[in-house]
Amino acid sequence: MKMNELQENLLRRATIGDLIKRSAEKFGNRIALLSGGEKVSFRTFNEKSCQAANAFLELGVKKGDRVAFFTHNCLNYIYCRMGLAKIGAVPVPLNFMLRGAEITFIINDSEPKMLLVEDALIPEVLAVKESLSGVEQFGWFDFKNSVEKQQEWLDIDSFFSGKYPTTEPEVLIHSDDMATLMYTTGTESFPKGVVTSHLAYYMSMMHLSCDCNFRDDDTIIIDIPMFHIAGTTILLGAMTFGAKAIIEYAPDPMVTLKRTASDKITMWVYPPTLYQALPTVPGIESFDLSSLRKCISFGAVLQPVILEKWKKLKPDIEWRNYWGQTESSPLGTTSIPQDFESKINSIGLPDTTITLKVFDENDQELPTGKVGELVMRGPSIMINYWKNEEKTDETLAGGWLHTGDLGYIDEDGYVYFVDRKKDMIKSGGENVSSQEVEGVLLRHEKIAQVAVIGLPDDYWIEAVSAFVMLNPGADATEDELISYCKQDLAGYKVPKKVRFVDSFPMSANGKLLKRKLKDNYLQAHSN
Repeated sequence: MKMNELQENLLRRATIGDLIKRSAEKFGNRIALLSGGEKVSFRTFNEKSCQAANAFLELGVKKGDRVAFFTHNCLNYIYCRMGLAKIGAVPVPLNFMLRGAEITFIINDSEPKMLLVEDALIPEVLAVKESLSGVEQFGWFDFKNSVEKQQEWLDIDSFFSGKYPTTEPEVLIHSDDMATLMYTTGTESFPKGVVTSHLAYYMSMMHLSCDCNFRDDDTIIIDIPMFHIAGTTILLGAMTFGAKAIIEYAPDPMVTLKRTASDKITMWVYPPTLYQALPTVPGIESFDLSSLRKCISFGAVLQPVILEKWKKLKPDIEWRNYWGQTESSPLGTTSIPQDFESKINSIGLPDTTITLKVFDENDQELPTGKVGELVMRGPSIMINYWKNEEKTDETLAGGWLHTGDLGYIDEDGYVYFVDRKKDMIKSGGENVSSQEVEGVLLRHEKIAQVAVIGLPDDYWIEAVSAFVMLNPGADATEDELISYCKQDLAGYKVPKKVRFVDSFPMSANGKLLKRKLKDNYLQAHSN
């Protein structure tokens, strides 16, 4: 008997919604998610996702429709994301730190049918609600915050009250259909919507196993936000491989240490700023971190001074530097633990399924050791930028993802990140890597954290400028730190200005926001 179109589709497709169904069949009552005091099995995880899928279908959401989310991490958010995957609809996760015009731009650009909002963030949406064209239905996640709920909005808890069935929806979804629409700011003034396919995420799962050692006996904390490609990918990895995921509202060093001790967490995935902050938690030595065996640092390489602190605290950790982008879902490069120290300044080797090269300004491949733009190709690369053909053509020119990152490859095939192509400091006609200067300053015993940027200057055009946060109780002067840098840096790389700060602007993911730092400084000194 000849297969119908749906049967043929179900026979061999690779879609996210099928991942949790298969994990439920394989792992059953094993615990998949922990949030607060709630434990959720793989079977229940899939059933809740099916309830969400059927709720969306009844509310008129169909394949290809977008549904936007404006919330921190929670279980209902996860069920809704997976429910949309089961019906071929597309989640649009917004950074929960966005406000006003930022929200308006993304909503009006992505044109979602629904917008689901954390209760505490309802006032932010109400302030711009009249400008959000095209949103047919609003809903809210109940975090028990004392904010007036909107009676005409959906209470997402109702999706899981028993009204909607736990049966699998059967929808025709292709592996190269759009799975997510995530917005990334990059270096332009307006965010770009990255269109990622279901197949791209499947390639990410293959990579997590081959390059990051995800295993079914892992317990992974997911407190970095799921509006970020990293948070989404980690969740899918834990779900696919049968690992246990601890879901937290947002990163908190004290919570991380407590949950690692109590729940025997085996893996952390954080930017270097959090690995830098965790050892400063008072009494860290009293926390039982014996279960922790794997740490991934993304967003920037882990500085040697930070590694040395961790070697004293927990010398048996498998360390990996990780580099990737939303546009690559987020494959790129990953370090090998056994080579981590000998290649600590490297961002690793190309990930499984990724081909990576270094191009010059004319898209010609550069030889070993020469700095140019890192470009890559593979089945995890984005489909396009949403409604932005010009930028898509520019970024994917010649059949390569042009990352906008500068780097080089050494004789052993290891890749090194030098700086953002558009964020490189151009001082006195010379290119200066902010990361190189930061690496020198971080070796100073008085410095806790540092960010180096270029500031406008009449003579230098861009003056290398260091913003420094000192260790508690420490005292230092601008001249002292400039003299320190002169010991290890060429004159043109030495900061011309040092400014002392008490804190840095950070993303919800724990990454230092250099552009925000620069904008704040220029605004404060505009007069």
